[in-house]
Amino acid sequence: MTPILSFWSQKSQPEHQLPDVVRKRILVVEDDLIIGALAAEALEEAGLSVLTAASAEEAEVILAQEAVDVLFTDIDLGGRDGCELAGRAREIQPWLSVVFASGRSRRCHAGRIPLEAPFLAKPYRLSDMLSEVDRAACGTSYQ
Repeated sequence: MTPILSFWSQKSQPEHQLPDVVRKRILVVEDDLIIGALAAEALEEAGLSVLTAASAEEAEVILAQEAVDVLFTDIDLGGRDGCELAGRAREIQPWLSVVFASGRSRRCHAGRIPLEAPFLAKPYRLSDMLSEVDRAACGTSYQ
């Protein structure tokens, strides 16, 4: 039996949400599924279109198929890390902005992250993440 969809059964969009054509697309790459889900939810609530991946390999598959404005990636992903992913992602989509996050300090990743690249140390505040991703999406941070 096929359900009949009506105006009343359709999921309503939040009033503040931008149309898909205008909305920025963010790829969140995080191997800790809870942290990834929280980041994705906060970004979606802010009106951004969000894709998620749990590994660098999964993220590359997405990047090969989908145009993305910002890559928000953890550095310590288990397999290939977020720094390697960022380099590969920028080969696939040169206009891509990148925001890095890590449970270790920026100093631990010295020489691997460009000095001008946004970096969030975990645990980060969701408001700080939203600010950095927004700056990256608007092109006012490292690209």
